[in-house]
Formats: sequence, structure tokens, C-alpha cells
Amino acid sequence: MKTKFLFGILVLFLGTINFVGCNDDDNLKPIELRDREGTSISIFYPPASGYSFSLQGGDGNYKIISENPEVVTAEMISSVDFRLEAKSIGEAKVTITDNSQNILTLNVSIIYETINIVIEAHDVFTDGGDLTGNEKKAIQEKQLVEIPVKVGGGYKFIYTDYEDEDRGGKAIVYPEKFGSNGIETTFKKKRITIDETTNSFTIGFEIDINNEKRLLVLSRYYPSTKSEALVPIALFEDVTSKVQVEYPKAESVFTAQVIEK
Repeated sequence: MKTKFLFGILVLFLGTINFVGCNDDDNLKPIELRDREGTSISIFYPPASGYSFSLQGGDGNYKIISENPEVVTAEMISSVDFRLEAKSIGEAKVTITDNSQNILTLNVSIIYETINIVIEAHDVFTDGGDLTGNEKKAIQEKQLVEIPVKVGGGYKFIYTDYEDEDRGGKAIVYPEKFGSNGIETTFKKKRITIDETTNSFTIGFEIDINNEKRLLVLSRYYPSTKSEALVPIALFEDVTSKVQVEYPKAESVFTAQVIEK
């Protein structure tokens, strides 16, 4: 009788452990990316270094594997953080599991770094003390027409070339409307020194447009007419040498393509 009683207690004890264990597994939250919604990730190729992400949920014993390491590699770098490193353009699935059979599958796309610029306004800045008012007006009207894209058009810069210091690649110019009837060309990114003493600089895009190299420089934009609102950034082009052929008294002429926020 005593043996049966002890056996019954043992069975009850083991059943309780099993019940609690099942409850613990059932109460685990699914594995998720921390501070990020969804399961799709896009990263640039080639990156300066890997891209890191954090996990939450599951039982915390994470393992990670890339189903296509020729496109992207994946590794845990801490108990909750992992790193993805782009190897080539393409797509791959990355799977994260734990010891409790929880699974998170990520759809990873490796793409070239791309900058989209839409133009929302034009402006022309003319300096030349000996120019008449009519001459300044004529310069402005002509240079507004010669800006490569109209308001609503824009540029797409796709960094496909990382071999040299001035990295660049393919550019698409949209003369009328961004995203429509684009003209493919090439570009180089340029470092433009502003002040050597403070080592301050900005960047420019040297782009081939109609077999002509044009340097478009990013800078803050202060409208030529006070009635306009301050706009943060524009693409500036120095067209002084072109204008001086017809107007030698022109000292400096810049066009501005104001970038949509």
C-alpha cells in the first residue's frame, strides 16, 4: 500500500512538471525583430560593414542561418543581436529558430544604394555689378529653360560602382515627371571642399547629360526672392563660364534645383 501511494505521488509530480513545462512553451511570444515591423529587410550592396538587428521573443536561444550565403551571410553577434552582410545583388531567406521550435523567416533583398531626388522649384542667382536689369532678366530666363529637368522631374542615382574613390554608377534623368520616360546615363559622386581650414565639405554629382558633364552640388538653399519660404537643400550648378560667352560682365551665375522634402 505504501509503495502504491509513493508511486502515485511520483506520477502526480511528473505530470505537474510536464504541465508547467508545456505552459511555459505555450506562453512564449513569437520571435520578432525588435523595434522593427514586418519580416522584409532591404540592405545595400556593397556595404561599408554589416547591418545589425536585434531579436525579441522565443526562448532566447537563437540560431540563425541564411539559405543563400552567396547573396547574404548571417551570424549571431550576441545573445540577441545578429548581423547580415551583403555578398551580391539578389534575394535570400534568413531563418531564425530557438530551442522551443519557434521560427522567424526573414525575406532579405540586397539592392544597390539608390538616391531619389524630385525637383520642386527652380531659381537662378546672378552676380555682376555692371549688368543691366534687362541683362540679368535675360540671363535668368535663358538659364531657367536650360535646367535639365522641369519641376516635378528629377534624378535617380544608383551606386553600382564602388571600385574607385569617386564612387558612382548609373543615373536616370527624368526631364518631365519623376518615374516617367527616364533617360539612363552615368554619374560620379564628388567631394566638394567648402572650407579647407575647417575641413568642411559637401557632395556633388558629376553627371553626363546629352554628352556633357555637369556638376550638380548639394547645398542649403536661400531663395533669391524674400517672399519665398526657406527650402533646406538644392542642387546648384555653376554656369558662369557658359553665360560669360554672351554676357562677359557676368561675374557668377548659378542655377538651383530645389529638392522636394
